[in-house]
Amino acid sequence: MTDNSSEFGGRVALITGAGTGIGRTTARRLAAGGAQVVVTDKHEGRMRETTDELTDGFPQTAIAGYQLDIEDRAQFDDVFARVEREVGPIQIYVWNAALNIPEPVFEQDPERFDRIMYANTNNLWYSCARVVQQMKRAGGGVIVNVGSIAPDSGAAATEPAYAMSKAAGRALINGMVKAGGEFNIRANEVVMGMVTGTRFTDTRPEMQEALVPQVPLGRLGRTEDIAEAIAFLASDRASHISGAVLNVSGGFHVRL
Repeated sequence: MTDNSSEFGGRVALITGAGTGIGRTTARRLAAGGAQVVVTDKHEGRMRETTDELTDGFPQTAIAGYQLDIEDRAQFDDVFARVEREVGPIQIYVWNAALNIPEPVFEQDPERFDRIMYANTNNLWYSCARVVQQMKRAGGGVIVNVGSIAPDSGAAATEPAYAMSKAAGRALINGMVKAGGEFNIRANEVVMGMVTGTRFTDTRPEMQEALVPQVPLGRLGRTEDIAEAIAFLASDRASHISGAVLNVSGGFHVRL
């Protein structure tokens, strides 16, 4: 096995929604690469489970955990300030958490619609605007947004708000490319399809069965597939890549 322990050189990497699924696997992958990983999650128990797992598995790497709800803007201010003070300036920011409340497209409750857009779009912008200040002080950084094929595929009839928020997130990442370039700040997106090892997919076996035949590579994604793509874009191997949309969906995003 290749030793990647010096890949990130002790850079501070904060991951939202790192308590389970893609976020936890990404935290594990970045820790293996030598990053100082900051685990955040809405649920304190899941956050602590991931933090404890990484602390045990990577004793040579600094690991920190903070409770963070992406619907609570004030928490971003508090957590980011604490991370810079207690760990160091954030140099890798992975926006992985997302809010999805499936409801029929013409019957979506307006308040729940607003919650989805506020969390996934407004607070993506807000948190990136704040984290960029730390990246400037650190001499640069990388933002990786975990996107979805939903804006391109039309999503399900019960997920219009989620698809809209993900489309807006992609536009925001593109907008940050030019603004961040002069400060050595890169911004990219990893697009996922259905991924096993996540609560959304693993609780819908009938959906898995229906979608696998539509994936050209013949299987759904795994959390490791997404985490490896995130690690690549966050690393110096991608030092001249900014504004990229990396599809990790087994070809599912390609439509006839």
